[in-house]
Amino acid sequence: MVLAALLVGCAVTPRVETAAPPPPPPAPPPRVLARDLKAEAYYHYALAHLLANSGQLKNAITEIREAIQIDPDQAVLRIQLAQWLARSEAVPEAIESAKQATALDPLNQSAYLMLANLYRAQKQPAEAVATLEEGITKLPNAADLYLHLARLYTDQKAPAKARDTLLRLVATQPTHMQALYLLGRLAIEAEQWDGAIGYLKNAIDIDPGYDEAWIALGYVHEIQKKESEAVEVYRQAIAANPANPVFLDRLGDLLIRMGKVQEAEVEVERLVQQVPGEPQLWMKLGAIYYDQKRYDKATEALRRVIQFEPGNLRARYFLATVLTDSGRDAEAVAELERILGLDPRSLDARVQLGFLHGRAKRHAEATRVLREAVNIDPKRPDLFLYLGTAYYRAEEYDRAEATLQEGLTLDAKQKDLHFQLGVVNEKVGRFDNAVQAFRQVIVLDPKHAEAYNYLGYMYAEKGTNLDEAVSLITKALEIEPDNGYFIDSLGWALYQRGDYPGALVQLRRAVERAKEDPVIYDHLGDAYLKNGMLEEAISAWEVSARLDPQNGAVRKKTQEAQEQLRRLKGDRSKVQ
Repeated sequence: MVLAALLVGCAVTPRVETAAPPPPPPAPPPRVLARDLKAEAYYHYALAHLLANSGQLKNAITEIREAIQIDPDQAVLRIQLAQWLARSEAVPEAIESAKQATALDPLNQSAYLMLANLYRAQKQPAEAVATLEEGITKLPNAADLYLHLARLYTDQKAPAKARDTLLRLVATQPTHMQALYLLGRLAIEAEQWDGAIGYLKNAIDIDPGYDEAWIALGYVHEIQKKESEAVEVYRQAIAANPANPVFLDRLGDLLIRMGKVQEAEVEVERLVQQVPGEPQLWMKLGAIYYDQKRYDKATEALRRVIQFEPGNLRARYFLATVLTDSGRDAEAVAELERILGLDPRSLDARVQLGFLHGRAKRHAEATRVLREAVNIDPKRPDLFLYLGTAYYRAEEYDRAEATLQEGLTLDAKQKDLHFQLGVVNEKVGRFDNAVQAFRQVIVLDPKHAEAYNYLGYMYAEKGTNLDEAVSLITKALEIEPDNGYFIDSLGWALYQRGDYPGALVQLRRAVERAKEDPVIYDHLGDAYLKNGMLEEAISAWEVSARLDPQNGAVRKKTQEAQEQLRRLKGDRSKVQ
């Protein structure tokens, strides 16, 4: 506190009622206590910090200037002034203040770091380098000066200079683990794997709890395809610090990529028993169970994550995905609704919810949810794709087309929008528009097997351009040779072209590779009939009718073929 000048009054003799007292002696002058300049300067310094912490930066600068005026030789005051001036975007003044700090105290590391950072902010790298080099000359054991200089060289894309700077530090401080770690990182970027391993191992030997060094060392082995060595590194890291979930995440992912899912499961379950309250462990365990399609176990693990972290939206969305894939749609919908309660703007949750409503044929709900998604972010073309598809499934074809076209105004090269537009146009009979859309998909993606197949099948169904139809579908099969639906398309195109034996070969292959599909069996029946195999045709159509009981045309063909077969058998019996 500032001590006020204290005036000390003179002593007064009690008045005595006597005649003609002699005059009192003159009073001594008031005494003034000497000012405590250090205390005054500290008062302004402390007040400046209070003001800065309350957001009154301008007033804080005024107070720190007052402190400097009282005590101009304190470098720490000028460093603080430089920091606040920089925050106020008065960088040139801040630089001047930091310069004064280095002049006042040439052994103050913070002054050099402040000045170098200010030069760096002003895009004056040469001055920043010179400042740090001056500091290192005055303070050859100040590790932070070397580290900042190395980072500055790294930012300037001068890794050799950064490396030399760190080696200078290691020469003075051989056990400086951060310098060793950064040397390892520079060696990684230069793909000097042996050097990187050496530096990182040295850093870990100095401090086994240096997590970043463990992670970098594991990465080096992974990038060299030395998975077994990487596994060993991550296991050692877990032993050194079992509380770090990143090690387990790396180990689990690596084991899964190596096809050792069971081993990954054992590792994670062991750690879960050791640290049962770590949500990240349960998350990883849920991912492992999900990868094995053990949906009940995955659900249980993810519910544990949510138990520990109710606001973990990533875990909730993962849980909704598991529930969706396991056919528990009602539970998935409930979980997605909870996500939207926590984050009404979650687009991923809305898209997934729209999909589930559509799968349950709740088309009005599906389109409502997806319209809301589009309203939240009207600049995302994929949202228009999802909404347009929902309208298509709701049989609102005009809205579907308009929505997809709107998406294409945002990104004319979005191939999925063009593809779905082709589907919509084909459905409503706008054949030429559909052809145009599918051809555009092929231009954008020459390996889009679905577009080749869809266009070829359209021509086959229409009975036109059959040679091109066969060529297009053959192209699709070059990309996906075992796709049963593409094989069916090829068989049907051959059938329409009159190559009934060739069609039969392909359609037999199709039913072997595709799931039970009524259309494929219908095509197979037709091919059997054209090849004079009436009983086989009836058998194929019966399967088609069982898979699609509403298809009256197939039932009619089956009945007519059965009647024809009875007549044939009757004629044969008469002949006998």
